Amino acid sequence: MKDKSNLIKNLIVVVLIFVTVWFGIRPILSRNTGGQNKKINSNDYDFAENEYGTIVIGSEPEGIAAAISCARTGLKTLLITEDDHLGSYISKALISRMNPQQGIIDGKKVMLNEGIYQQIFGRLSLGFSSSEYEKSLAELVKKEKNLTIIYDSHISEIVMKDEYIQGIYVQGSEGKSYYKARNYIDATWNGVLLDLAETPYTKGSEDLGIGDFYAPLEFNFKISGVDVEALKKGKKMTEFATEFKIVLTAYEMANKRTKLVSPSFISQNDDELIISGLQVFGVDLEDEEDLESAYKEAEEEAIMLTAFLKNVLIAFQDCTYEHGPESLFIPEYKHFEGRYTLTVGDILENKDFRNKIALSAQEVDASKFIRTNLRYVVTKPNVYSIPLGSIVPVNLQNVIMVGSKAGFTSLASTSAGNIPTRITVGEAAGLVSAYSVISGKTPAQLSESIDEEVKNLEKYISRGGVKLVDFSESIIIPDTEEKLMDHWAYRYIKVLAEYGLISGGLENDFKLDFEASQEVMVVLLKNAMLKMTPELYNLSVARVLEPYETKDKLNGENAAAIILTSLSKDYTDGNAIQTLKDMNIISAELTDRLQNNEKVTLDIVYGLVVESVEGL
Repeated sequence: MKDKSNLIKNLIVVVLIFVTVWFGIRPILSRNTGGQNKKINSNDYDFAENEYGTIVIGSEPEGIAAAISCARTGLKTLLITEDDHLGSYISKALISRMNPQQGIIDGKKVMLNEGIYQQIFGRLSLGFSSSEYEKSLAELVKKEKNLTIIYDSHISEIVMKDEYIQGIYVQGSEGKSYYKARNYIDATWNGVLLDLAETPYTKGSEDLGIGDFYAPLEFNFKISGVDVEALKKGKKMTEFATEFKIVLTAYEMANKRTKLVSPSFISQNDDELIISGLQVFGVDLEDEEDLESAYKEAEEEAIMLTAFLKNVLIAFQDCTYEHGPESLFIPEYKHFEGRYTLTVGDILENKDFRNKIALSAQEVDASKFIRTNLRYVVTKPNVYSIPLGSIVPVNLQNVIMVGSKAGFTSLASTSAGNIPTRITVGEAAGLVSAYSVISGKTPAQLSESIDEEVKNLEKYISRGGVKLVDFSESIIIPDTEEKLMDHWAYRYIKVLAEYGLISGGLENDFKLDFEASQEVMVVLLKNAMLKMTPELYNLSVARVLEPYETKDKLNGENAAAIILTSLSKDYTDGNAIQTLKDMNIISAELTDRLQNNEKVTLDIVYGLVVESVEGL
């Protein structure tokens, strides 16, 4: 009887275990947000023939990464492209080399672009042709049975209700078709879907007070007849690459709008090279005639540059200009508003967001504001993270945006919008979309999640192939052990860096102890007024400051005089510092650092400029 009772108890336990596993644990593993990354069964969602879990618009590399990562979860995925191939701006602009991001975490170099980025470019690390890039993509997408691709098609209209896109109409070669999805990812370079959904945006550098001003367009071009073997035999390619850059410093540009920044070359075969670094600035992206003119100017410059190389480098003596790109590469156009806007300050502080979806370590580049061939680097972070809120449009629930157009300030986009980071963010976006379907929460809702949901999403993205780790990094002032954020002038540095007004370079050296000249202060003050308060800056301000724009060393009295003059405040000679103190225009923390005949360092100049402009 006792044995029978035990048998019944055992059977009950077995039944309970079965019920718990089948109706409790199994659904969690297959559909819940526990981060196990079990394959999704799209049949569980009863998708109609024209319905998908995720629709990705745009075959830019970030779009392809998003589509592949989403399809790999098992979710039914659609990729729509206007082109008849997947080459996008990589092929069209003759981009021939990609450098993955390396961050520094706990003093060690860490590769930040893994997963799909490595699957695309891992074998192409020394450079690639357009055909090699497209072949690499073709090999990847053909493996994805859950991915459908529609070529030669574009979105003509959308169906919206409240903050949700319910469906899209796609115009193709065979007519118009209707598709719907749980989530949509806009991976187009210009935000086609976002425009239709009326997501707010700024153009170019509008957020910095400069309208109709964009980053220079890039013109890569091919030359032939180069003795590549001679290059390899003569010296190391790295040494020749350095010599190549040095030689080109003697080249004088033929066109007013062109410049040559960090020129480099990539070998294509035995005698062909792709040369990069040629740029055209001041181009109106919304003026087709200006775009055509920019291309012609760049091509003229490329032909002249080829002729120059023939005469100065033996390996190039028989070279010939072959052709330019199908189209210029456009680094920035529109910057759409996200639920969070990533700033230069975030990058400067190496910020680790709680809801991060990718990491980056690319420098912030403000070279677009200077006409010389030099790079103008604002700051180079050790590492920072990109939050989910930056890729979720402010006015939409079920849409994700990727690329340089996402929720970054225009200067922050030079870092967060670099191509390797775009691809990694794209991969993360595909995983976020899949997780959204599993959890039943929209990307917008996920961007506002806290605690356990955030951890589960991060695990899901990380297990999907994206590098995500927690970190605590800071920029250190060169030749010191002091964190930049701990310096008394950091608040001012952060403001000026946000507008691209100061440059720390790759070493993050803001020359805080450097003795400033009057010219340096006046130029910084005028530029700060122009960008921070453009409505108040005029030629009269420039004229009254002109007498101070000399290379004389800046002292306390002159620094105070410059501030008062710019603000049209009266003072008597020799009494500028006291007048400034009496007016309470500038904080005592700064004015107390001014002494009549004592030199003024740049950290004080930064503070004086920011406080005077903010007080206007």
